[in-house]
Parts: sequence; structure tokens; C-alpha cells
Amino acid sequence: MDSTNCLDVIDAVSEAESVDRLHSICAGVCTGHGFDRFIYGARIPTSFVKPYFIFISGYPREWREHYTANNYMVIDPTVQYCAQNITPMAWDDSLLRSDSGEIRRFMSEARDFGLNSGVSFPVHTAQGDFAMLSFASERLDSQSGCIQRVLLLGQLFAAYLHEAVRRVFNADALALSKVDLTHRERECLLWATEGKTAWETSQILNISERTVTFHLQNVQGKLGVNNRQQAVARAVSLGIIEPQFTQ
Repeated sequence: MDSTNCLDVIDAVSEAESVDRLHSICAGVCTGHGFDRFIYGARIPTSFVKPYFIFISGYPREWREHYTANNYMVIDPTVQYCAQNITPMAWDDSLLRSDSGEIRRFMSEARDFGLNSGVSFPVHTAQGDFAMLSFASERLDSQSGCIQRVLLLGQLFAAYLHEAVRRVFNADALALSKVDLTHRERECLLWATEGKTAWETSQILNISERTVTFHLQNVQGKLGVNNRQQAVARAVSLGIIEPQFTQ
């Protein structure tokens, strides 16, 4: 993917208005750079136990069904790597020599569907999203020219793709992760995250305890939770509360 082509693709993704259009763009990038299959997946942290998942798949349908039925997401080495890293991962059938019997079985079954080598690009956002884009090839060599050519600019494409997905998928889960809190609501929630009581927060902010409680109740309503502890947990998972940069 040269720089000119990359800019054209980014423009196309930025202007996409449908899932079908995003799928078409991903398929074009995939085949245009020598790969046979692609898949994009995102986890939106609407809650700790029931996140919202989005997939745009060019993988074989039978493999996706087999993958889901066996809950392979928890052992897929590309998912495990991308969940913990921000740099791309090139992969091939060398994973068949993994110390883990589960991973060896997983890779052996993936080969049956023509997924022999590829590259995966992780995306992590301030809202707590985790996404990844993978291109897969029937070839066995993870150091093949197509992987080397797409390795650097592919990360940029993955980031723009995720932004486009957030825009195109008009789901309640995505809307929740864009909750708009007032400045005072954020202040009260921030101190609640630090374990301060309503009274302690009122002393810090120089407002009444009743006002603190009022703001925190508003926060609970906006986040769709029932108590202060749930509000803190959801705000942290969605990236609404972040470390402060001022001392």
C-alpha cells in the first residue's frame, strides 16, 4: 500500500455511509495487496461482562460459525496479542509449534479454511474500545512480500476504519460510549472514583452535599446504572473518566 493509494482508501473509508461500503473497501484493500481474506472486529465496553461486538467479515462463513461455536476468541493468539499490544502482528503456521495444545489445534483447524498466514492490526481508543483488523493468506510464509508492504500503512487504515465503523454503526451501545456529562458531573464522578463520599466531595468542590448527590444521580441516569459504584465502573470502562494531566 503506497502513500497515494493509502490516502485514497482513507478518503473512501471516511466518506462511507454503510456497512456494505466498508466491507467493499476492506475487501479491495485485502485483495489489492495480495491477501485472500480479511476480518475486522471491535469490542465496545458497554459493560465489563457484556460488551458489544461488531464484525465485518470476509472470512469463510463456515469458519466463523465454527470459531463462534467453540469460543475460539479466548484462545486465538492474534486476538490475545492485539488485546495487549498496539503494534501489528505477523503470523503463520509456526504457531502450530506453540507450547499450547489449544493454539496448535486452533491453527490446524484455521489452515483447513485457508488461513495459513497473515497480519493483524490492533486499535485501542480512549473510550476503551478494542478493535483489530486482520488480513489472511493461503500462503504459509508470514514474511511474504504482501505482509511487508502492508505492515506499516495498514495500521493507519485500521485506525480510520474503526472511526468509520463508530460513525456508521448507529447503535445504542455506541451512543452510550459518547455520554455527554457536564463539567460539574465529571468533577463529582471523578472524586467518587477516588472513593470520596458525597460530603467529602462537597468540601473539595465547595458546594453542598445535596448538590453533589444531585449531580451523581444525573450521572447514573445518563449511564443507565442504578448506583454510584456501577456509575464509576461504567465510566472507567467507557473511558469517560481518565487520569488527569494537571497537578
